[in-house]
Amino acid sequence: MDCHLRIDLLRTWWGVSAACFVFQACFSLWCCSNAFAVQGKAFWKKSSNKAIMNATLFGVLRAIDGFLRFGTGDDSGNNLAIAIVHATAGWLFWGILSAQFCELFLSVVIAQAKMEKGANADAMKAKTARMHSLIKIQKFLAAPAYIVVIIEFFDRNPEHHKILSGVYYALHCFLSYFLVNVIALPVANSFYKILQATPEESQDAKMKVLIGKVFIFCRETRNAGYFNTLCTVSFFFFPFLWNCQAYQIVFAWMSAIPLLCVAAWITSPTKKSGKNGKVNPATTGHTTTTMTSSE
Repeated sequence: MDCHLRIDLLRTWWGVSAACFVFQACFSLWCCSNAFAVQGKAFWKKSSNKAIMNATLFGVLRAIDGFLRFGTGDDSGNNLAIAIVHATAGWLFWGILSAQFCELFLSVVIAQAKMEKGANADAMKAKTARMHSLIKIQKFLAAPAYIVVIIEFFDRNPEHHKILSGVYYALHCFLSYFLVNVIALPVANSFYKILQATPEESQDAKMKVLIGKVFIFCRETRNAGYFNTLCTVSFFFFPFLWNCQAYQIVFAWMSAIPLLCVAAWITSPTKKSGKNGKVNPATTGHTTTTMTSSE
């Protein structure tokens, strides 16, 4: 939807957004290089690394989107390149990337559930199996919201744009609820409870660091979910009251930056030193650096 209200402010905001996504892409790329240094050729076989590479690609696409809007002053409703980049980046995030990160946590929960020897073990396995099936349909649920973006470019009727924009935000509200409350938080909270249930004397330094990072992931996911739901519910009414869509889009998408940085940081491995501080290339998983004294 074309909008020329305070176009100077809007273009500046898109430029700031693009710069922030450049940072997010560089941070994800750094996580990839760190993982490659640890894992070597095994890097390409790890699903966690594929998710981080997709996070890098997402940051690049959103940066391109922001710089195109900043440079031209156009929007997805009147610039096909922006519409395609915006739709591709959005579908990559909601349909692929979010599901990949959730599945990584799900795999850990399943592994932990197999180690449990209590009455809740079977219930946990059933719960994670159900979530695994829900993750598979995430990519299909995300598609309609970005088909709407392409339709908006070809349909230049302003009244139709208002309706399509309302549909766009309604679908995003559903996607936000589905991803956060149906998939991500139940998985992360289950993982956190399993780790917390570990006896204190059995928690080594690696376990304590992991507990802290999972807690951060739960907190940031919950906050991002609240923020995105509030935005999409509010923005649903904006097209009918205010003939401008771009302000809402740039504001909402920037909320993904801290979440993706935290997710990439948690899922990437770090160098673990063995004797004499040498790196152990077999190390996987995000661990703290430990030094073994030679004395």
